[in-house]
Amino acid sequence: MTPPDDDSRATSAAAAASSESHTKVLQGRYELGRILGRGGSSKVYRARDLRTGVHVAVKAVRKPPRRPSCPPEEDAAAARRSVERELAALRRVRGHPHVVRLLDVLASRSAVYLVLELARGGTVQSALEDMGRADEPVARRLFAQLASAVAHAHARGVFHRDVKPENLLLDERGDLKLTDFGLCAFAGGGGGELGADGLTATACGSPAYVAPEILLKKRYDPGKADVWSCGVVLFSLTAGYLPFNDGNLMGMYRKICAGRFRCPKWFAPELRSLIGKMLDPNPSTRIKVGGILEHPWLVKDGMSFVVAPTVGSCYYSTPEVVEWEAESELAREMNAFDILTFASGCDLSGLLIGTLSDRVRFIMSGMNGKSVLDQVEELGREEGFVVRRKEEAGFGGVLLVALGGKFVAQVSVYRLHDEILLVEAERASNEEEPKFWDKLRATLKF
Repeated sequence: MTPPDDDSRATSAAAAASSESHTKVLQGRYELGRILGRGGSSKVYRARDLRTGVHVAVKAVRKPPRRPSCPPEEDAAAARRSVERELAALRRVRGHPHVVRLLDVLASRSAVYLVLELARGGTVQSALEDMGRADEPVARRLFAQLASAVAHAHARGVFHRDVKPENLLLDERGDLKLTDFGLCAFAGGGGGELGADGLTATACGSPAYVAPEILLKKRYDPGKADVWSCGVVLFSLTAGYLPFNDGNLMGMYRKICAGRFRCPKWFAPELRSLIGKMLDPNPSTRIKVGGILEHPWLVKDGMSFVVAPTVGSCYYSTPEVVEWEAESELAREMNAFDILTFASGCDLSGLLIGTLSDRVRFIMSGMNGKSVLDQVEELGREEGFVVRRKEEAGFGGVLLVALGGKFVAQVSVYRLHDEILLVEAERASNEEEPKFWDKLRATLKF
């Protein structure tokens, strides 16, 4: 599970290129190639951006067909629900190098297209099938990247609920990318299913990776369920097989609920300890993500990719994350899908974030973008937040985080005309820093 050398990479690239047959151009921008994967209502294509020549992945999510007995508004709502969860999650968790990056969104009458960065190394599942178990240093590196990505998502109020090797991609360097947030849950006002107690009862996930509390149909903490699934992934990486193997599905479920598994003899004591803490059938005593990143097995040999978390926060401001976020996310140009959300009768903004009260868009005139960003930056510094700013010609953004690193709010500005600005403000959830949100509303007058 190491990155391919230059010769093998070139050979693989040539083979992939020869197997592709570009037969469709999506809205004049992306040339679709071979199918990389299929889901219940989606297909993922390898594609090429005609403007830059860069290869990307395009996930096409079909809208459900119109049912004669169903009012049009119900069909529209069903279409929105089929993609809004994943789009909202990708928007919330953007800015982390080990979470797959959303590049663009396009829509047609029959489908919504998510344009994602292309991970050329395939899935971790395919790598395990081809090469068996990973060596301990490789497994440690990949698992640290997974734990960091999951911790980042949790800090943004996003709980994946379907962590498994099929949803872990590898890029050309062999680094991990967490993808497929279609089953995720949101904390706070994010349009998710969590109650006031932070628990949910929705049963979801893949059989071999599902936490015992879900199988027992209890209300559960989705963050703890993610930890369990990550534990199964770690065991599979280092052992080469699943911890709860059984030819009978009910037999496997009984083993999961009892937490009954056996570590291979080659597991180091620190690895046995970490897996035991993650695969604890009692969620109240199961280790948390912050504890995982501080565990001796993960910080063994002083591996530089591990960043110790701040208490109460899981947002890791490593130089790699800061650079990725500042250069790629704070300032981005509007795409056609952004503009489409303003068209009369075509309000698709709910596709981009779960709850509209946490994200607003409005038009300003008589001001320039720099002045707006200056006001937001000044207010953020007055409130004691860490401020990150990025500007380009015609657009820019300011990201505000608490001192512990937790996301608070973000304001983006786009120039529609010489004297007309589109301003977008977003916060973590309805409960996050309500007084600051009121001050921001007063400053920007939205």
